[in-house]
Amino acid sequence: MNINKLNMQDAIDFGLLEIYLQQSRIAVYCSLILALYLAASFYLVAARENIIAWILCIFFINIYIIYTSFQFNHDLPSYQIKFFRRRQHFLHILSGLAWGSAFFILAAPFDAEAGSYRVASVVAVVIALSAASKAPSFKGLVAFIVSVTCVSAWYLFANFETFAWWFFGLFGLITVTLMFGWLMSQHVRSQVEYRLLNVGYVEELRTLNDKLAKTNESFIKRNLELQDTQEQLKMLAANDVLTGLFNRRYILERIEEKLPEVRRYQLDCCFVLLDIDHFKDVNDNYGHVAGDEVLKAVSQLLSNGVRQGDIVARYGGEEFLLFLPMTDLEAAQILVERLRLALEKHEHVVDNESLKVTASFGIAQHEIHDSADRTIARADKALYEAKEAGRNCIVTVPNA
Repeated sequence: MNINKLNMQDAIDFGLLEIYLQQSRIAVYCSLILALYLAASFYLVAARENIIAWILCIFFINIYIIYTSFQFNHDLPSYQIKFFRRRQHFLHILSGLAWGSAFFILAAPFDAEAGSYRVASVVAVVIALSAASKAPSFKGLVAFIVSVTCVSAWYLFANFETFAWWFFGLFGLITVTLMFGWLMSQHVRSQVEYRLLNVGYVEELRTLNDKLAKTNESFIKRNLELQDTQEQLKMLAANDVLTGLFNRRYILERIEEKLPEVRRYQLDCCFVLLDIDHFKDVNDNYGHVAGDEVLKAVSQLLSNGVRQGDIVARYGGEEFLLFLPMTDLEAAQILVERLRLALEKHEHVVDNESLKVTASFGIAQHEIHDSADRTIARADKALYEAKEAGRNCIVTVPNA
């Protein structure tokens, strides 16, 4: 049985019964020792068969109390709590009657005040032990005290002239025992309630912590998914879908970011516009799918041919824009010539046919105080001149 699944009252009863059974076992061990003491002290003066009968009665009852207490476990259903408690109460009543009968079985045949004194002393100790051992179940304590008192008081009242003070002392002891037992039962109950509340709070905190961990894990997962989505959106916003190069909007934004540094430090930079020659013929003769493959291959050649820090973008259709920072016109010409030769030599395979394409290039060196649009316009003019000059060539535009 899981205590955390019980209602609060059942859980309290369960905890009290568990403590009650544990402490009853300890009291039983002590009472068995006291019973052996009494039996040994009266062995030579009382009837042996009576002593044996009494000690066997005490032993059987108390051993059965121990046996039944070990049957209680956490897997029992909650409705058996009352059954266990009532059975233990009944066994303690039997135990109380057995202890009270010690006056008749042991002391009466001895017929001596000293013998009754020993019995009364041991019974008083047993009663005192019961105040602590049976406190978790106050009803069990009352049942045991009443059973002991009835038999003991009967004997003492029958010999009232001899045991008058003992008679009143017995009731005084019982009163003190009951008061102490009631206080102990309240204390044990409050401790059980406190422990259960702490267990409940800890369990609740653990549950909340698990929920928080799961929520945090879900949040992290969603955050990673969101970051991936943002990266994909950035990529889609910055890259051309077909070629994988930067698109026109992205390269223009990057150029606008770079130009303040170019102006501040008086740096050289060049813009290059290139256009694939007779690209319309490729689409017309081989189809748009073949044209797309040519655009991808050209884009790959351009990406592999530029330096780190250079920016290559698809400017539109079969037109590409290169931004070459930290580059003067002469260095730009050398780089672009290498690109032109790479495009010229590359063979494109379309429908098992070999196809070669070339490109025309226009280079414009950026003027420090000029705008990017004006420099691109100058590069576009140079590209137009390259096409007019027969294509597959480079035309440069010096500073305006």
